[in-house]
Amino acid sequence: MKYAFKIAYFGDNFFGSQYQPNLRTVEGEIRKAFQELGINSKPRFAGRTDAGVSALGQVISFESEKDIRPRVLNSALPSDITAWAYKEVPENFNPRKAKSRIYTYVFLNEDFDLEKMEKAVTLLRGVHDFSNFTRGWKGGKREIFDAKLLIDGDFLVFEIEGNAFTWNMVRCLATALKLVGLGKTLEWFEKMLDPQNFRERVPPSPPEGLMLKDVKYGFDFEIDEIGLKLLRMRIEKRLKRHGTIYKLLSLKLNALYSGKEQN
Repeated sequence: MKYAFKIAYFGDNFFGSQYQPNLRTVEGEIRKAFQELGINSKPRFAGRTDAGVSALGQVISFESEKDIRPRVLNSALPSDITAWAYKEVPENFNPRKAKSRIYTYVFLNEDFDLEKMEKAVTLLRGVHDFSNFTRGWKGGKREIFDAKLLIDGDFLVFEIEGNAFTWNMVRCLATALKLVGLGKTLEWFEKMLDPQNFRERVPPSPPEGLMLKDVKYGFDFEIDEIGLKLLRMRIEKRLKRHGTIYKLLSLKLNALYSGKEQN
């Protein structure tokens, strides 16, 4: 039997998703779990993610003679990887041949010009050459189905859905959007989408803000309720920890500014 599993992972303790000898990677941990469970297969991923990048809906496929469900795989996986949905798929299924992928990038709202940033985001829809937003300039044309910018308290959430993405593309787009919010013109952003006539490099934003939110195919996955419950519990645990740290740092920063004003 061949399976497709949806997995989520926290990227902070991984050197990316792809297997690398002597480094902790998502694929490496999944291979260890397969070995423990007696699954004689290597996982194939819908796409690779870099060191520090997280995922909610990454998709892997593998073959197994045993009847495998996410809860079984979770019993052998570390706590920063969770399988939560699955589907039995045909033998010729290739997870890389998805209909679309959705990425989310989150960053702090630093008094940006949000109206300009929202206008820049609308320019992304359609087919463009993203070479200016690609590591090593090895880009090419990609079709963006949807892109939006959401305000969520102290944070901005940039979400983009496309047929495929080039290396570092979303992180470089996040940088460009920040630059627009801080003063770059919409005309500059539009020229960046025309690398045949305008070349300029922008560095990628930090990987910690990026998440592979979902990968879509022509079918629905079956939710594993135990796996989903486990994922929610793990996310809530991290939210409490990191939320507390974020609030503590905010209080420290406010105290520093308050002290300056008093002086």
